[in-house]
Amino acid sequence: MPSQAAIDHAIGSARGAAERGDRILHLQIEVGSLIGQQSSWGSSGAGVVGDDTIGQFLSYIEALGWSLENVGYSFVETGSSTSAKIFGTGEGRSNQGIVLGFFTFRRAQADGV
Repeated sequence: MPSQAAIDHAIGSARGAAERGDRILHLQIEVGSLIGQQSSWGSSGAGVVGDDTIGQFLSYIEALGWSLENVGYSFVETGSSTSAKIFGTGEGRSNQGIVLGFFTFRRAQADGV
């Protein structure tokens, strides 16, 4: 989930781009995460955490005069670990990472052209 600093930075970018007269704004922000968990038996599990406030954040950017044009997502692995299974062969793997949202906006009211 985005930190308050990340949200403040994105809002500052949107305001600055509008003041410069930019017609396109591209923001990248964390929208979810995968929290891998290992067990003492060598297996693994995962918890997926989402952020229900992203829509509110995007609505705020649109209120600043931007219109959402395109969205993309990417999983970025931030770590993983393995452990030997107690019963059987092989290993249990636990992954961690974040989901980044890529949001492209266009100025809602373009000047001129």
